[in-house]
Amino acid sequence: MSTIKGSDLKLHKVLSSDYEFHIPEYQRPYAWEVEQAEELFEDLWTFMEQEDKSEEYFLGSIVLVKDDKTNRADVVDGQQRLTTLTILLSAIRDRLQGNGKWGAAFDKYIMEPGDITLDLEEKPRLCLRSRDSEFFSRYVQNPGGMAELTSLDVSRYQDSQLNIIQNGSYYIDRLANLEEEQVGRFGQFIIRNCILVLVSTESFKSAYRIFSVMNDRGLDLEPSDILKANIISGIGERERTQYTERWEDAEIRLSRRGFNDLIAHIRMIFRKEKYRRSVLDEFNDYVVKAVPGSKTLMDEVILPYADAFEVIRNQSFVSSERAESINELFSWLHRVNNMDWVPVAMEFVRRYEGDTEALEKHLVMLERLAASMFIRGVYVTPRVERYGRVLTELEAGVNLLDEGSSLDLTPQAQRETLERLNGNVYDYPALLRMYIMLRMDSFLAATTVSYKHKTTTIEHVLPQNPSEGSQWLENWPEEEREEWTNRLGNLVLLSRQKNSEASNYDFDLKKQKYFQTRNGVSLYACSTQVLNHQRWTEKEVKTRQHDLLNVFSSNWKLKGLDLVTR
Repeated sequence: MSTIKGSDLKLHKVLSSDYEFHIPEYQRPYAWEVEQAEELFEDLWTFMEQEDKSEEYFLGSIVLVKDDKTNRADVVDGQQRLTTLTILLSAIRDRLQGNGKWGAAFDKYIMEPGDITLDLEEKPRLCLRSRDSEFFSRYVQNPGGMAELTSLDVSRYQDSQLNIIQNGSYYIDRLANLEEEQVGRFGQFIIRNCILVLVSTESFKSAYRIFSVMNDRGLDLEPSDILKANIISGIGERERTQYTERWEDAEIRLSRRGFNDLIAHIRMIFRKEKYRRSVLDEFNDYVVKAVPGSKTLMDEVILPYADAFEVIRNQSFVSSERAESINELFSWLHRVNNMDWVPVAMEFVRRYEGDTEALEKHLVMLERLAASMFIRGVYVTPRVERYGRVLTELEAGVNLLDEGSSLDLTPQAQRETLERLNGNVYDYPALLRMYIMLRMDSFLAATTVSYKHKTTTIEHVLPQNPSEGSQWLENWPEEEREEWTNRLGNLVLLSRQKNSEASNYDFDLKKQKYFQTRNGVSLYACSTQVLNHQRWTEKEVKTRQHDLLNVFSSNWKLKGLDLVTR
């Protein structure tokens, strides 16, 4: 059993020859941004100014893998603080260059000066991962490097190196407003009065256990960070760097937030139920334990699903056949008010990416199901349960394209969907009513349409509040207006902001000045449809209502239209 040791040390003892800190390759990139760097600076400065000079400031704890035979210490938890403190001390050192009193006083806390009698070579106190180590050494740890750091073109950098540049620049600017004596005194306070608790053990598993239950000051660890440490550490040293790079490449492509979404989606694919515990616990219990070994988990689960998720997020499916249609289906799925459908789509992409006809058919039915639940207002628990049944049937080999599968809509769900579409659509929540209108327009256009106009609004042909003396009041009795004003048959899309005055124009003038573009053609099929009418009475709206419901019924294969419109 590994021995766990803990000691509280002032920073001048931590940044000494007793420790050579290394950030393992499996660790996440340096993630603190200016917000966290600024908070640390202000906390330290305020404490120094307000408290008694003998008071000590607690910086938190760090977890290390270290044995007594060497000064090498692998940092399992604490990378963010150690890296940020090194940046701050380097900024202080460079600010005081040339000062006779403080000049080189802080360099030994950043670089090991070396001692031939103790067989110590000159080297950094902290070594970042190989991707960032040379950058950090050149621009932060080497004397004078901070001046170069602040002149770098930030557009060329991302992630950890961008954070290093921005945090270093913040500290340089902050210290530039202080007298040299103040800067020296601040650095002295950090070295003499700040304490870290070092928890060390010889075993990674033991360190990981400690790391999992301790609170990390500042930027909270994400589930993917903890999983990464656990999974990558289970891969042999010879291949660990390769898999670390592959993990981080996927994390860069998806973003950190996106990668955590990926972990949650994979959990759903394996668990097929709503959360009962944390993402981390359930991923370990239902994914990690179900897959034999870390390499298999990476090669057959995490990395392939990451590729599928990227395709879905970016609508970037590539194939010589049906790619445009498949990506359009992804774009419509992204317009519903939840992402619960994503695990099912990921599984479809993985299973059918080589059979584009099968993939397209499954996505058509998935989009229909997701849209129907959105329109019917199905809330989260039954929604997740439904997608769980789809995944269960898929795994069991059920043909999901057959009528009556979990991917299909029941006759009742089809009828309820049509009933909702037949209602006062304009009174629905904004996201839903816009979705219905855009989907309707896409069906009318009958081609792939990109709805990325700068402005899209929904307009009533028959105004909501007709002006006194207008033709609308003559042609539309109040009872009829109340019945039809907010329904599909009376609604169109505009690529401009609404104009309250123009909204009340009589029909002919409204068509001419409001529904047409400068080229005389509307950007939207549903608006062009209205332009073909010579008058706008209850008869036209009622006919259009039925026609539009029929459009939905035909495209989504919804039975029961006769019952709805009877």
